[in-house]
Amino acid sequence: MKPVWISEKIAYFDQRGPEWDLIVGNDEERRAKIRAVFDSIDLAKGDTVLDAGCGNGVLFDFIEEKMGAAGRLVAVDAAPSMIQRARELYPDYGNIEFRVGMLESLLLEDSFFDAVLCFSILPHVDDLPKVLSRFKKSLKAGGKLYIFHLSDTRSLNAFHGGLDGPVKHDLLPEKDEMLSLLEAAGFTVRDYIDRTGLNFIECLA
Repeated sequence: MKPVWISEKIAYFDQRGPEWDLIVGNDEERRAKIRAVFDSIDLAKGDTVLDAGCGNGVLFDFIEEKMGAAGRLVAVDAAPSMIQRARELYPDYGNIEFRVGMLESLLLEDSFFDAVLCFSILPHVDDLPKVLSRFKKSLKAGGKLYIFHLSDTRSLNAFHGGLDGPVKHDLLPEKDEMLSLLEAAGFTVRDYIDRTGLNFIECLA
């Protein structure tokens, strides 16, 4: 049985799934910012990729563009309505496997993924050390973990703090803590950027 606060958090996102594009403003300006981030994301044709906390699939086009039809995308979200909306928005990709569940407990194959992408999800993870360790275990040797947000850490945490409901206390760790967590999970941090409009971390498994 999930703790009450976790169930409330899943319900919070599940209620917003059908209108998530409007809530977060997935317009051309935001997509252009995501595309700029993808210039720094190393995916190859035929890669197997995990989109951890995929929401309604905002990254799918960018991932597919890089890995191609020969690639495989596993899209995971704890909110069923987010997965349902992603299916509706991206019906033409035949290489996406959808999984509903929490990153702390969902089955992830060992040494399976070439890359794990985490876009705007880590503040909402309740057991970050466990999830990072699971990512490390699920990546192939030399695989990459990318964590990114279209905001710097301080601004993102201030934004969450101004919200009501179960996400009010969902914070992204500051640099020193984040680096310590990643290193404890077995990752080598290759890049860490935290500036206005972007938090971006690249790690090697």
